[in-house]
Amino acid sequence: MAQFEVNWIAPEFEYREKDISWYWITIIIAACIVAFAVWERNFLFGFFVVLAEILVIVWANREPRELAFALTDNGLSIGFPDTLSNKIPDEVIPGGEKFHSLKEFESWSAEEIEEGWHEIAFNFQAKLRAPLKILAPSEALDETRKNLKLLLREVEHQTTLIESIEKLIRF
Repeated sequence: MAQFEVNWIAPEFEYREKDISWYWITIIIAACIVAFAVWERNFLFGFFVVLAEILVIVWANREPRELAFALTDNGLSIGFPDTLSNKIPDEVIPGGEKFHSLKEFESWSAEEIEEGWHEIAFNFQAKLRAPLKILAPSEALDETRKNLKLLLREVEHQTTLIESIEKLIRF
């Protein structure tokens, strides 16, 4: 039986609202890059820029799904609110639930992203894996901090260049 369990529901990722001018600016920038690619007779690069712009437009318009999180002394379970069960699976199951053992993580950090919401980053022991970033309400972060202090090292959050660029361009 778990010594502690913290449950919460949060969006899949931080969504930043974009207006129509944001889309036009990305299209204009992509068109300038495509024009440069054509001028340089690098049509393959131009094709990839057009493909990338299509993906940016599609992904920028996508709103986050709601996910359910359950943190115990065994690990972190992530799933859709209707599929998250009380038992912790050992791997991905068809219902859409994913489990990460605390043994996979080296450390964790938290950063407030807006009033009442924090981004928690779990750093894997495998150095080539990107951190697992999830959103959590302030109440869940307080419980998480209290319960994880003996199990996992908390480090100061280091904002990366990519995160700064994402915030700057609201992606």
